[in-house]
Amino acid sequence: VLKFVCYPISNAPLPNGKFRINWIAERLLPPTYSWRREDYNRAAKLDEFLPWFEDWTFDWLDVPGLIRNCAHAYEYPLVDRDPIDRWTFGNVTLMGDAAHPMYPIGSNGASQAILDARVLTREILRHGETATALQAYEAERRPATTELVKLNRRNGPEQVMQLVEERAPNGFNVVTEVMSQQELEDVANTYKRVAGFQVDALNAKPPIVPKPETSFLSSAG
Repeated sequence: VLKFVCYPISNAPLPNGKFRINWIAERLLPPTYSWRREDYNRAAKLDEFLPWFEDWTFDWLDVPGLIRNCAHAYEYPLVDRDPIDRWTFGNVTLMGDAAHPMYPIGSNGASQAILDARVLTREILRHGETATALQAYEAERRPATTELVKLNRRNGPEQVMQLVEERAPNGFNVVTEVMSQQELEDVANTYKRVAGFQVDALNAKPPIVPKPETSFLSSAG
């Protein structure tokens, strides 16, 4: 199974007129593969995945050329950990990847860490710098991220690609020949609900951290 994702990340073109592109090349390895220990700062070995993308040349995208001409490439292991049943120990708690390491599906790791930080801030403002604040934060965030970790193991929103591969191994013309529009929307909406990304519901929520009250001083001479 191969997957390639790419998108521009520079707001303006570089001096050569081109845009900086971020890309992710994913290759499924056999269980017998000699795994290197997880390291999120290890330079990738292009010969370990470039040959599998050599014929991915389209009139609108040259995948092997993009890989060969990249300035930097790093290897990121697709790993997670089983959800744990406790984050808080007295006046110490976990957040972000320390609390809920998950598959990098849906670009969600950073988003969940930000939600952790905001909920923790709210509870500290509410309860002070106390164990009670940490416990209230965990009570809200741990169940939510536990469900998300489990959903990511089923490929999250990328479940669509897996289903299409299973149903149409020889290809298709239009994706709705393989999955109905309703199925596509159901997969997306389930993930948005669990991750907290439903647009209408998110916009209707009050801020996690209330805005501080503003006071003005004036003087008349």
